[in-house]
Amino acid sequence: MLVRLSILAAFVAGAACAAPSDDADDGSGTGGKADGSSRFIEVDPSHSNPTFRTYIHKALDLLEADRSELANLTLKSIEGGYVKIDELSDLTCEDFLRVAKDLPDLHIQPSDYVNLTPRSELTADITNELDGYMWSNRIYVSRGQTSKRLAATLIHEVNHVVNKSEVGYYDDLPTSAFLHEYRSFYAESQFDPEEYEGIDLVDYVITNYELDRTKIPAAILAAPLTPILLPTPDAWRERDVDSDVETPGDCSP
Repeated sequence: MLVRLSILAAFVAGAACAAPSDDADDGSGTGGKADGSSRFIEVDPSHSNPTFRTYIHKALDLLEADRSELANLTLKSIEGGYVKIDELSDLTCEDFLRVAKDLPDLHIQPSDYVNLTPRSELTADITNELDGYMWSNRIYVSRGQTSKRLAATLIHEVNHVVNKSEVGYYDDLPTSAFLHEYRSFYAESQFDPEEYEGIDLVDYVITNYELDRTKIPAAILAAPLTPILLPTPDAWRERDVDSDVETPGDCSP
Protein backbone atom coordinates (compact mmCIF):
# COMPACT_ATOMS: atom_id res chain seq x y z
CA MET A 1 0.00 0.00 0.00
CA LEU A 2 1.27 3.50 -0.81
CA VAL A 3 1.06 4.76 2.73
CA ARG A 4 3.29 5.99 5.49
CA LEU A 5 1.90 3.97 8.41
CA SER A 6 1.15 5.92 11.55
CA ILE A 7 3.77 5.74 14.25
CA LEU A 8 1.26 4.06 16.55
CA ALA A 9 0.28 1.44 13.99
CA ALA A 10 3.84 0.88 12.83
CA PHE A 11 5.18 0.19 16.28
CA VAL A 12 2.51 -2.31 17.31
CA ALA A 13 5.06 -5.01 16.47
CA GLY A 14 7.06 -4.12 19.56
CA ALA A 15 9.01 -0.87 19.37
CA ALA A 16 8.05 1.97 21.70
CA CYS A 17 5.85 4.83 20.54
CA ALA A 18 7.05 8.29 21.53
CA ALA A 19 4.58 10.67 23.12
CA PRO A 20 3.66 13.76 21.09
CA SER A 21 5.77 16.81 21.83
CA ASP A 22 4.52 20.30 22.57
CA ASP A 23 4.50 21.32 18.91
CA ALA A 24 2.14 18.54 17.83
CA ASP A 25 -0.85 19.84 15.88
CA ASP A 26 -4.23 18.85 17.31
CA GLY A 27 -6.15 19.23 14.03
CA SER A 28 -8.71 21.58 15.52
CA GLY A 29 -8.24 24.65 13.32
CA THR A 30 -11.07 25.91 11.16
CA GLY A 31 -12.03 28.78 8.87
CA GLY A 32 -10.21 31.08 6.47
CA LYS A 33 -10.50 29.64 2.96
CA ALA A 34 -9.33 32.50 0.79
CA ASP A 35 -5.81 33.18 2.01
CA GLY A 36 -3.75 30.50 0.24
CA SER A 37 -0.14 29.58 0.84
CA SER A 38 2.77 30.51 -1.40
CA ARG A 39 5.07 27.80 0.01
CA PHE A 40 3.09 24.76 -1.06
CA ILE A 41 0.15 23.84 -3.27
CA GLU A 42 -2.84 22.08 -1.76
CA VAL A 43 -4.72 19.28 -3.49
CA ASP A 44 -7.98 21.06 -2.71
CA PRO A 45 -7.32 24.77 -2.01
CA SER A 46 -11.03 25.39 -1.43
CA HIS A 47 -10.77 23.46 1.84
CA SER A 48 -7.72 25.30 3.12
CA ASN A 49 -7.41 26.83 6.57
CA PRO A 50 -4.71 28.85 8.37
CA THR A 51 -4.08 26.19 11.02
CA PHE A 52 -3.26 23.53 8.44
CA ARG A 53 -0.98 25.87 6.50
CA THR A 54 0.86 26.80 9.69
CA TYR A 55 1.18 23.09 10.49
CA ILE A 56 2.85 22.47 7.12
CA HIS A 57 4.96 25.64 7.30
CA LYS A 58 6.53 24.55 10.59
CA ALA A 59 7.68 21.33 8.95
CA LEU A 60 8.98 23.25 5.94
CA ASP A 61 10.91 25.51 8.31
CA LEU A 62 12.64 22.45 9.75
CA LEU A 63 13.53 21.20 6.28
CA GLU A 64 14.99 24.61 5.50
CA ALA A 65 17.00 24.72 8.73
CA ASP A 66 18.37 21.20 8.28
CA ARG A 67 20.66 22.23 5.40
CA SER A 68 21.24 18.66 4.21
CA GLU A 69 20.95 18.02 0.48
CA LEU A 70 18.00 15.69 1.05
CA ALA A 71 16.06 18.22 3.12
CA ASN A 72 16.95 21.07 0.76
CA LEU A 73 15.81 19.21 -2.36
CA THR A 74 12.64 18.01 -0.65
CA LEU A 75 11.83 21.59 0.32
CA LYS A 76 12.51 22.82 -3.22
CA SER A 77 10.29 20.07 -4.61
CA ILE A 78 7.43 21.20 -2.38
CA GLU A 79 7.89 24.94 -2.85
CA GLY A 80 8.42 24.43 -6.58
CA GLY A 81 5.03 22.76 -6.93
CA TYR A 82 6.30 19.35 -8.00
CA VAL A 83 4.00 17.86 -5.37
CA LYS A 84 0.72 18.94 -3.82
CA ILE A 85 0.06 18.55 -0.10
CA ASP A 86 -3.20 18.25 1.79
CA GLU A 87 -4.71 16.57 4.81
CA LEU A 88 -6.37 13.17 4.78
CA SER A 89 -9.84 14.69 5.04
CA ASP A 90 -9.25 16.23 1.59
CA LEU A 91 -8.60 12.99 -0.29
CA THR A 92 -10.03 13.08 -3.81
CA CYS A 93 -12.73 10.52 -4.47
CA GLU A 94 -10.28 8.39 -6.43
CA ASP A 95 -7.64 8.51 -3.70
CA PHE A 96 -10.28 7.82 -1.06
CA LEU A 97 -11.21 4.62 -2.88
CA ARG A 98 -7.56 3.59 -2.97
CA VAL A 99 -7.15 4.24 0.75
CA ALA A 100 -10.28 2.18 1.41
CA LYS A 101 -8.74 -0.70 -0.53
CA ASP A 102 -5.46 -0.40 1.36
CA LEU A 103 -7.22 -0.39 4.76
CA PRO A 104 -9.67 -3.30 4.47
CA ASP A 105 -10.06 -3.65 8.24
CA LEU A 106 -11.88 -0.30 8.32
CA HIS A 107 -14.61 -1.65 6.00
CA ILE A 108 -14.88 1.68 4.18
CA GLN A 109 -17.49 1.90 1.41
CA PRO A 110 -17.42 4.31 -1.57
CA SER A 111 -20.57 5.99 -0.26
CA ASP A 112 -18.73 6.85 2.97
CA TYR A 113 -16.87 9.58 1.08
CA VAL A 114 -19.54 12.10 2.01
CA ASN A 115 -18.49 11.61 5.65
CA LEU A 116 -14.85 12.47 5.00
CA THR A 117 -14.78 15.78 6.88
CA PRO A 118 -12.09 17.22 9.18
CA ARG A 119 -13.62 16.09 12.48
CA SER A 120 -15.54 13.02 11.39
CA GLU A 121 -15.13 9.55 12.86
CA LEU A 122 -14.14 8.31 9.40
CA THR A 123 -11.28 10.80 9.14
CA ALA A 124 -10.17 9.89 12.67
CA ASP A 125 -10.14 6.19 11.77
CA ILE A 126 -8.00 6.81 8.68
CA THR A 127 -5.69 9.17 10.57
CA ASN A 128 -5.15 6.53 13.25
CA GLU A 129 -3.80 4.24 10.52
CA LEU A 130 -1.81 6.63 8.34
CA ASP A 131 0.76 9.37 8.74
CA GLY A 132 0.91 9.91 5.00
CA TYR A 133 -0.41 8.72 1.65
CA MET A 134 0.48 9.51 -1.95
CA TRP A 135 -0.76 8.95 -5.46
CA SER A 136 0.69 10.61 -8.53
CA ASN A 137 1.99 13.96 -7.20
CA ARG A 138 -0.62 14.23 -4.42
CA ILE A 139 0.54 13.85 -0.84
CA TYR A 140 -1.84 13.65 2.11
CA VAL A 141 -0.70 13.86 5.73
CA SER A 142 -2.39 13.26 9.05
CA ARG A 143 -2.89 16.03 11.56
CA GLY A 144 -1.34 15.71 15.01
CA GLN A 145 2.26 14.94 14.06
CA THR A 146 5.12 16.89 15.57
CA SER A 147 6.86 19.25 13.16
CA LYS A 148 9.89 16.94 13.06
CA ARG A 149 7.83 13.87 12.27
CA LEU A 150 5.76 15.74 9.69
CA ALA A 151 8.92 16.90 7.95
CA ALA A 152 10.15 13.29 7.92
CA THR A 153 6.79 12.13 6.53
CA LEU A 154 7.07 14.69 3.74
CA ILE A 155 10.54 13.39 2.87
CA HIS A 156 9.12 9.86 2.80
CA GLU A 157 6.19 10.75 0.55
CA VAL A 158 8.14 13.02 -1.82
CA ASN A 159 10.50 10.09 -2.33
CA HIS A 160 7.53 7.93 -3.31
CA VAL A 161 6.29 10.56 -5.74
CA VAL A 162 9.61 11.11 -7.50
CA ASN A 163 9.97 7.32 -7.88
CA LYS A 164 6.41 6.94 -9.21
CA SER A 165 5.72 4.38 -6.52
CA GLU A 166 2.03 4.08 -7.37
CA VAL A 167 3.19 2.19 -10.48
CA GLY A 168 6.46 0.51 -9.51
CA TYR A 169 5.17 -0.58 -6.12
CA TYR A 170 3.07 -3.33 -7.66
CA ASP A 171 5.45 -4.52 -10.40
CA ASP A 172 6.82 -7.57 -8.61
CA LEU A 173 5.23 -8.03 -5.18
CA PRO A 174 6.43 -8.37 -2.50
CA THR A 175 9.92 -7.36 -3.70
CA SER A 176 8.83 -4.17 -5.45
CA ALA A 177 6.83 -2.98 -2.43
CA PHE A 178 9.78 -3.71 -0.16
CA LEU A 179 12.19 -1.72 -2.34
CA HIS A 180 9.91 1.31 -2.56
CA GLU A 181 9.17 1.38 1.17
CA TYR A 182 12.74 0.69 2.22
CA ARG A 183 14.01 3.57 0.07
CA SER A 184 11.46 6.01 1.50
CA PHE A 185 12.10 4.94 5.08
CA TYR A 186 15.85 5.15 4.50
CA ALA A 187 15.46 8.72 3.25
CA GLU A 188 13.27 9.54 6.23
CA SER A 189 15.80 8.03 8.64
CA GLN A 190 18.57 10.21 7.22
CA PHE A 191 16.59 13.27 8.29
CA ASP A 192 15.42 11.90 11.64
CA PRO A 193 17.91 9.21 12.70
CA GLU A 194 16.83 9.25 16.35
CA GLU A 195 13.40 7.92 15.38
CA TYR A 196 15.00 4.78 13.93
CA GLU A 197 17.92 4.33 16.28
CA GLY A 198 18.48 0.63 16.90
CA ILE A 199 15.88 -0.40 14.31
CA ASP A 200 16.73 -2.71 11.42
CA LEU A 201 14.92 -1.04 8.51
CA VAL A 202 14.76 -4.28 6.52
CA ASP A 203 12.91 -6.04 9.35
CA TYR A 204 10.86 -2.94 10.06
CA VAL A 205 9.49 -2.68 6.51
CA ILE A 206 8.86 -6.41 6.13
CA THR A 207 7.06 -6.65 9.48
CA ASN A 208 4.94 -3.53 9.31
CA TYR A 209 3.91 -3.97 5.68
CA GLU A 210 3.29 -7.68 6.22
CA LEU A 211 5.58 -8.76 3.39
CA ASP A 212 6.70 -12.36 2.85
CA ARG A 213 10.45 -12.32 3.45
CA THR A 214 10.89 -15.73 1.79
CA LYS A 215 9.73 -14.28 -1.52
CA ILE A 216 12.25 -11.42 -1.53
CA PRO A 217 15.64 -12.40 -3.01
CA ALA A 218 18.47 -12.62 -0.50
CA ALA A 219 20.63 -10.33 -2.63
CA ILE A 220 18.01 -7.59 -2.40
CA LEU A 221 17.64 -8.00 1.35
CA ALA A 222 21.41 -7.64 1.64
CA ALA A 223 21.56 -4.46 -0.51
CA PRO A 224 18.05 -2.97 -0.57
CA LEU A 225 18.76 0.68 -1.36
CA THR A 226 17.90 1.63 -4.94
CA PRO A 227 17.66 4.97 -6.82
CA ILE A 228 16.13 7.55 -6.78
CA LEU A 229 17.05 8.79 -3.31
CA LEU A 230 17.24 12.53 -3.98
CA PRO A 231 14.43 14.53 -5.66
CA THR A 232 16.76 16.47 -7.96
CA PRO A 233 15.64 18.63 -10.90
CA ASP A 234 16.84 15.90 -13.28
CA ALA A 235 14.81 13.32 -11.38
CA TRP A 236 11.68 15.47 -11.67
CA ARG A 237 12.21 15.99 -15.40
CA GLU A 238 12.38 12.23 -15.83
CA ARG A 239 9.36 11.74 -13.55
CA ASP A 240 7.02 13.73 -15.86
CA VAL A 241 3.94 13.99 -13.63
CA ASP A 242 1.86 15.36 -16.52
CA SER A 243 1.94 11.92 -18.14
CA ASP A 244 0.27 10.22 -15.15
CA VAL A 245 -2.96 8.43 -16.04
CA GLU A 246 -5.90 9.14 -13.74
CA THR A 247 -8.82 6.71 -13.40
CA PRO A 248 -12.19 8.29 -12.53
CA GLY A 249 -13.87 7.03 -9.37
CA ASP A 250 -17.46 6.94 -8.18
CA CYS A 251 -18.14 7.92 -4.56
CA SER A 252 -21.86 8.52 -4.98
CA PRO A 253 -23.97 8.14 -1.80
